[in-house]
Amino acid sequence: MDFHFKRFSLHHDHSTMKVGTDAMLLVSLCDTSDARRILDVGCGCGVVAFCAAQQAVLKSVNPVVFGIDPDVASVEEARQNAQSYSLLPAENLHFEQATVQEFAQHWQGAPFDYILSNPPFFHGDLKPENPRHLQSRHGDGNLSFEELLESVLKILAEEGLFSLILPVREGEAFDAIARQSLACVRRVTAQPTERKPAHRVVLTYARTGSRCVEEHLIIRTADNRYTEAYLRLMEPYLVIRG
Repeated sequence: MDFHFKRFSLHHDHSTMKVGTDAMLLVSLCDTSDARRILDVGCGCGVVAFCAAQQAVLKSVNPVVFGIDPDVASVEEARQNAQSYSLLPAENLHFEQATVQEFAQHWQGAPFDYILSNPPFFHGDLKPENPRHLQSRHGDGNLSFEELLESVLKILAEEGLFSLILPVREGEAFDAIARQSLACVRRVTAQPTERKPAHRVVLTYARTGSRCVEEHLIIRTADNRYTEAYLRLMEPYLVIRG
């Protein structure tokens, strides 16, 4: 089964997590257009990596893009998708089976201008039966927030940015840890509908910064229609009706 974007299509049958709202919120709320080196942590089928690359390509930047994931099938599918991705030459796209801890420990290349992650975020909550979904969505014993931050700090450029998406509660916990070593420069909370509380937050960090820009996004109206703000975010990537 393919998922069709405006400028490319992706296979996502075999990845631990399919193309979904979280991935699209993350990448659409990040400006990777000037980034020459991009890293997608927990890449799955590569959706965040490919959309981030599109931003740069449309600004006449041909980035080098890396995606890492501990799941073998996800990496294989991302590599398959890279072969049909026409916006960049194949040599600019690299997908590796690795945890972020392993990758950061052994990385000897230039640091990354932008690092993005849709990380495992459920710590101690009810877990899914599928062990591959457990690995991709739950941090217990696999990837703590401290380990993620430590790894990012090793490979982030001095002027680089790091963005991730989390549930609001986990975002508050992560932010308390992250601010010990990074500056939060943007925080966008996302509300699924006008009638429901915010359920996701996209946080962006830099090594230095004096203020954090606070924003709020509502995805659907009370009558379940997509808001104009959400449609504008998705416009570069998707044709959405309703």
